[in-house]
Amino acid sequence: MRNSDGQNNLVWVNKTFPNVVVKTHFGNTYLNRLYKNKWMLIYSNPYDMIPGNRTEKVELIDALVNLRELNCQLVGFSSRSFEEHLACTNWINSYLCDENVFPVFYQADNTFDTMLYDEIKRTKKEIKDPIYLVDGLGVARIIINGINPGERNMKAVLANLGKIILNEQALHKASFKS
Repeated sequence: MRNSDGQNNLVWVNKTFPNVVVKTHFGNTYLNRLYKNKWMLIYSNPYDMIPGNRTEKVELIDALVNLRELNCQLVGFSSRSFEEHLACTNWINSYLCDENVFPVFYQADNTFDTMLYDEIKRTKKEIKDPIYLVDGLGVARIIINGINPGERNMKAVLANLGKIILNEQALHKASFKS
């Protein structure tokens, strides 16, 4: 069982991802409890993923199907505005079938931006809208800097994730499935 250090400090690659509190219909819980033994793709500001046309919608649905096949759950965290969060959540709930729906949590306090501050200061690199791949044990495996819109494209993200997840499963013969 993973425990929070209570600080919610971002621990970078190959270290435990912060134990973020999320609100659900059933009350507050910790993110790592929701998706224990499952890979998580944590996408900051998922409003950017809303398709602009039918082709992009088909690509998003294909990506969600591929993530499911990799035992990976897409999770979104909105932090820009509550209106944008509602628009994203409403789109997901209205236009995706039940098996493709993914949760989007709202962070009024911009927790991810706060967590990134030390890393930005240390590396002197701009980091914007990161995407995190967290394994089934709660360890952050990669962080994709979303500064380049091409890197935030789900097709590009999936290509990188598929290699990592499949290599990891083959190496350790563990899929994190219950």
